Amino acid sequence: MTYEELRAQVQDNHGVLTVEAWVLRDAQGAGRLTRGVNEAICETLAAHGMGAIPHTPDLMPTNQDDLVRVYTKESAVGKVLEIANIPGEDNDRLIIESVDDHASDIVQKIRMLVA
Repeated sequence: MTYEELRAQVQDNHGVLTVEAWVLRDAQGAGRLTRGVNEAICETLAAHGMGAIPHTPDLMPTNQDDLVRVYTKESAVGKVLEIANIPGEDNDRLIIESVDDHASDIVQKIRMLVA
């Protein structure tokens, strides 16, 4: 799978997708997952408008079977995931607003009416 194909799959899954680490390794064309390879993966994901959790190469798995969450940075989910790693009152407020139960109830009611 290429990074373009991965991005398409992530977008098709509402901006977030969990994959095994070997998927990223293979997209990078690497033989083994090392810190250096993980650094290259993070840079290439960013170049394609994506991010990953774990967020840093130091925390990315070196076991090919471990899971990595990939997201598009411009998606609603991606924006929340990005700000979740930056402490601060403004970001706390944005996170709270993004999961506001009242807003979720309204969206659910709208979906029921449309269906």
